[in-house]
Amino acid sequence: MTRKSMVAVGKSNGRSSGGMVSLRRRRPFQLMVLRRLRELKKIVPATSRRSRGGTDVDALLRRAAEYICALELKVAVLRKLSAIYGA
Repeated sequence: MTRKSMVAVGKSNGRSSGGMVSLRRRRPFQLMVLRRLRELKKIVPATSRRSRGGTDVDALLRRAAEYICALELKVAVLRKLSAIYGA
């Protein structure tokens, strides 16, 4: 099996290949995503079940979605109670 697909095809003008440039451009985006995931992890309460070796992104997003649903339910209940008891 050859690795021709891994090598850039075309003229070389002294710059790095297109793959390296895209990694450099992607790095700030990845850092921003990781920073936001850390902030989300601080906000969303932890469950009793721990995932192995840290927090899985899918599990964190699922927990965040469940937490948002729970908060929306609490707000709806509090609005109903407020309407009943007149605030």
